[in-house]
Order: sequence, then C-alpha cells, then structure tokens
Amino acid sequence: MKHKCIKIAICSCFFILATYTGLAQEIIDNTKFRASYLFLYKTNPEQTEYAKTDLMYLDIGSNTSKFYSQYEQIRDSVTMEGINQGLSPYEIIEKNRYLKKGAKSIVYKLMMDKKIYVTNGLVDYYCYEEQLSIPIWVVSQSKKEIAGYVCREATTNYLGRKWTVCFTQEIPLNHGPWKLWGLPGLIVEAFDEERYFHFLLQGFETLKYKMPLILKKETLTGVPYTTVTKREFQKLEKLFYTDFVEFTRLFIMEGKGTIFLDQEQKYQQFRKKGGLSYIPLEPY
Repeated sequence: MKHKCIKIAICSCFFILATYTGLAQEIIDNTKFRASYLFLYKTNPEQTEYAKTDLMYLDIGSNTSKFYSQYEQIRDSVTMEGINQGLSPYEIIEKNRYLKKGAKSIVYKLMMDKKIYVTNGLVDYYCYEEQLSIPIWVVSQSKKEIAGYVCREATTNYLGRKWTVCFTQEIPLNHGPWKLWGLPGLIVEAFDEERYFHFLLQGFETLKYKMPLILKKETLTGVPYTTVTKREFQKLEKLFYTDFVEFTRLFIMEGKGTIFLDQEQKYQQFRKKGGLSYIPLEPY
C-alpha cells in the first residue's frame, strides 16, 4: 500500500507522561511529525552482517527535531514509573531486565540557533553542542521507490564518512536520521560507504495530538548532564570501549568526568588494551 505508515502505538501518552513526570526539562517545540527508522549497525569492521538493530524516532517540530531510540524511551518510562512508585534499584532493574536496549544518544537539531545538541550515556551522561552545518549534497536524477515513496539518491562526505541517502519530496521536510539533513525532502534511507550503518524509514505520520518536544538536560533522578566539548566526548567514548578499566579509574573513581585536551599524551598510554571493538558513527 502506498505511503504505508506503521502506527507508533507503544509510545502512548502514558509513556510520555511517565518519562517526564517530576523532571525539570525544557520544552523547546511541539512535535508535528514523527518518522520511525530501523537502525542497523555493525560493532566490528570484520562483521559481514549487521550485528545490532534499533528502532529510532525522529520527532519534527516547527524549528527543531529530535532523534532518539524508542527502546530507550520505553526503558526510561519503566524506570521513571518505578521511581515514582518508590521501588528499589534492584526492583527497577528487574522490571527492565527483558526490555530491549537501544542507543543512549539523542540528537537535537536546533534550526533557529544553528546548533546540534547531543546527549549520550556511557556510565554517566554527557552533553555537547556543535554548529549545525549543511552537508554538501550531490543529487542524482535517477528515481526509485522506498516504503511507498518516490525517492531520489544523493551523496555527501559529512562528519567523517561518505553517505548515500534516498530522499522523497513527497514529504517536503529537510530532515533525516541522526545528523543528516538539508535536502528538499525527508531522508528515508541512509548508509555509509563501508556499510557499517544503515537507516531505513519504517513509517511517517502527522501527529493528531499536541506533544511537547522536550530537551533533556538531566538524568531520571535529576542529576544534570556533564557538559563537555564534542572532541572530549569522542575521546571519552573511545576509552569507554577500548579500555573500560582505565575509563573507570580515571572518570568514575577519580571523578574527573571528562578528558581534557592537554591529556592527549597520557591518553595515548591507555589506548586499546584488548577492549571492546566499536565503530563510531562519527570518526575523528
């Protein structure tokens, strides 16, 4: 069926209210449209098939968009419900045990401020800002159909990777998954040259009810996110995966909470020591 849309029933008003009850968050827009994407990715360059999947939401307002994991939103909702009920940490963990885990990162595009605001969780939660720059797109004239929409292909070298995307002018919104944007239609598919990452539209809808688009600045227990630079977060994320013991010592036990740029020489001593392999969406 043309323009088939998957109803996003799991994210009901109950979950929305449960997630934000008691939290001092900032309402920055109202969501008008929602696109859902299947996010497939590899965790090791040697993998021939995608190792992980996630279901991502792209909430679009008048001047803002928010890209986040539905799985993590559900987990946050269950956790917040447990906190409000006075459950112990153990009981909350048990309630979440069989729920799917998703990406902890949230990407906000703040169009009026020309900024991207990113939050992400490792052990603690961090946030950073960067300039919102438009990718330089090369658009193909060829057309194909994806999810019932007539699409055109475009390519760009953006934030460290070469991306191929398909966009549809049948949805005249210049948004897309993750940090991708800037075409005269919604991006419905995107993958990088190495095929480490793949975003594929699952559904699109115009919301029939008013839903605030909220900028999260703190954890569910009210602890403010630690503000770092983008470069500092990338280093911190890499150390988290490649040497978690050292990450724990430097940033948890000693309470540093960030990697300073003048620690580069020291950081090199603690590079990979048999840690987890990972592929960042945005290499540096």
